Amino acid sequence: MSIGAHMCNTVSRTDQMCNTSHMSEHKDVDAEGRTMSTVPTARHRRFLAQLARDHYLEGRSKVEIGKANGLSRFQVARLLQEAVDTGVVTITIEADAGEVDGLAEQVAESLGLNSVVIVDIPDDTQASQQMGRAALSLVGRHAHAGMRIGLSWSRTLDSAAAFTPALPRCTIVQLAGALRLESHRPSSEIFTRLGQDPAVSMVRLPAPLLVTEAGTAEDLRALPEISGTLAAADDLDLAVVSVASWAEGLSSVWEKCSPAQRQAGIDDGAIAEVSGRLFAADGADVTTIDDRVIAVTLDQLRRATTTVGVARGAERARAVRAACAAGILDIAIIDRALADEILAEAAGTSPSAAEESR
Repeated sequence: MSIGAHMCNTVSRTDQMCNTSHMSEHKDVDAEGRTMSTVPTARHRRFLAQLARDHYLEGRSKVEIGKANGLSRFQVARLLQEAVDTGVVTITIEADAGEVDGLAEQVAESLGLNSVVIVDIPDDTQASQQMGRAALSLVGRHAHAGMRIGLSWSRTLDSAAAFTPALPRCTIVQLAGALRLESHRPSSEIFTRLGQDPAVSMVRLPAPLLVTEAGTAEDLRALPEISGTLAAADDLDLAVVSVASWAEGLSSVWEKCSPAQRQAGIDDGAIAEVSGRLFAADGADVTTIDDRVIAVTLDQLRRATTTVGVARGAERARAVRAACAAGILDIAIIDRALADEILAEAAGTSPSAAEESR
């Protein structure tokens, strides 16, 4: 097992002053006197990152760290646990769910990808969050100072916003406008969290992903704050997107389209969607709704140094294959059910594959 601590590389000792305030500034007390954790501030996250770096990377004991920072070893232990709980530190078992039995390698070979990460999901109620955490963990592992990283809005990433890793100094580009869906959290919380990190230069896309009229989309894309963000997606070191099927219940964009627009996409050959961009099984672009979408283009994703696609569920197997055929993906983060279905389709043993061949 290897332990990866994903932390900001520049933490000044001034950020470690008043350590007792670090122990309390992120805590609230309820009516019964119980301590409740709230979201740590950016300053506190940097302090957690420094403690974790000292312990996990430099090998210093909790006693040593405590003496250097005016804390007891028990306080240090609690802070290190908090660093894990809040995503400042992620612990990665290198033999992941798919590597244990070689499944990830088989799927990567089948899809023609550089690598595949397979996420075991024991609790379906937390499935989106677990997939989002896996994606953010990968960002933390791949991020280096000076990188330009593109993140597309998705419910999956947004559900894991609380686990955003501390990043080195880099630029984050929002690749797609948000969709307002029924949710208790803000529709773009992931970008709000990232924007609070002083190491991150955040390039927001202040527009919806999809609008009802093409003229409205054209007017919005002409605004400097929107055109500038879309142009920033031209030169990405790393991009993370969600891969959806163009079908009911399998795409947020589908949900926002009219029945006629959905069918028009199908008639034009669309089977998959990424950031509002549709494409066919052979990877060809389908431009049915392009004039109403405000987001990164498929060509921009193709030009990114590394593009990561996140998808879950066996029913999205064809969509993932289409994304690979489109030349969009280099890495896929998927669950085991989807991995099994991809291999079953490749072997011709999937019920859906058999039905298509008739």
